Amino acid sequence: MRSTSKDDEIATDINKMVNNSTSSSILLIIASLSDVVNAAKDYYKIMGVDRKADERTIKKAYRKLAQSLHPDKHPDKQSEFVEMSEAYQVLSDSEQRSIYDRFGEEGIKRHQAGKAGGGGGGHDPFDIFRNFFGGGGGFGGQAGVRKGPTKQFEVKVNLADMYTGRRVQISFDRSAVCPTCDGSGARSRDDIHQCSACNGAGVRIVRQQIMPGFVTNAQMTCDKCGGKGKMIAHACDRCSGAKVIREDVELDVEVMPGAKEGEELLFEGESDESPDFEAGDVVVKLWSERNKNAFRRRDANLYTSIALGLDEALLGFERNITHLDDHIVTLHRRGVTQPGYVERIEKQGMPKREDWDTFGDLFVEYSVVLPDKIEGDLRKVLEKVFGRQPGAMDEKSKKDGHTEL
Repeated sequence: MRSTSKDDEIATDINKMVNNSTSSSILLIIASLSDVVNAAKDYYKIMGVDRKADERTIKKAYRKLAQSLHPDKHPDKQSEFVEMSEAYQVLSDSEQRSIYDRFGEEGIKRHQAGKAGGGGGGHDPFDIFRNFFGGGGGFGGQAGVRKGPTKQFEVKVNLADMYTGRRVQISFDRSAVCPTCDGSGARSRDDIHQCSACNGAGVRIVRQQIMPGFVTNAQMTCDKCGGKGKMIAHACDRCSGAKVIREDVELDVEVMPGAKEGEELLFEGESDESPDFEAGDVVVKLWSERNKNAFRRRDANLYTSIALGLDEALLGFERNITHLDDHIVTLHRRGVTQPGYVERIEKQGMPKREDWDTFGDLFVEYSVVLPDKIEGDLRKVLEKVFGRQPGAMDEKSKKDGHTEL
């Protein structure tokens, strides 16, 4: 017994509608069609392009997605890679795209089924990758696509930015696959011809004499086509045959709260592009600049210093210091504070990178600033307090054998 497909069910419903002309049948048809549309894959959405996107835009989207979803780099994204390859296979073919735009995924399935009956059929997603990039179907194999060089940048931000977090931008220029020729270097596809010297192999076999009477065959890169196997009759007007152009790029760098000194942020595939290799990465290294209130950092702890007057060092004090995010930390001490004394204030350091709600400590080192001269009533008061007469030697100095000069 033949199983009934969704299309057969819809067709039956249509016949019922025609025969009975009932409103309930019409509603049933609309609901059935809606189910089919909702269940179908949106290839444009999968590729991340508009329905009016041109061929160049679709190819650029495939290049980026293929590099970010390839199973060699992301084994957990294999199903997404296969689905994306399926979408590209359809949208990159004008005939299939036209069928998809008119009849959706079901129309494509019927079209491909018809081709399969005549020897056609679906494509291996890795074949699509190989045809697009050249070489093997993976990144890790010997025949895989080599990766371009990594660009490195060092960015200095205020320590306050590492405390609170901030988004900064960096600008640089890079090479990009020429959008006019799509990286072929030719004015048109008709301007690309097979190299006549190597017959498209990219290499030539030459006979070399290694010593009198001894000749050997050696394989060498074709000097006419440079190993490409192809020659270009007329170069692209935009890139002049270079296959790439220069473009300005801006990257958003997210400085997270508690970011570490020298922390490296990786931006995959944002370096120079080329049709001959996978785009390299951009690495941004973060450093802090000198900051307000002269806070110094060591891991998650902060260090600063406070200069006290003589009265504060002897009698105690209360000071407010402004922290990196402008909140106030109050320092309060009673009694004597010795020069060089270090006070530890818990949980007033940097947020910890692994847990923003956890903080290091703040260490405050105190110094004492003495006046250049003490005169008048203040001197008399101090002499009275310390029991000293002008120019007199105290008892301890006498015992130690010290004399005033």
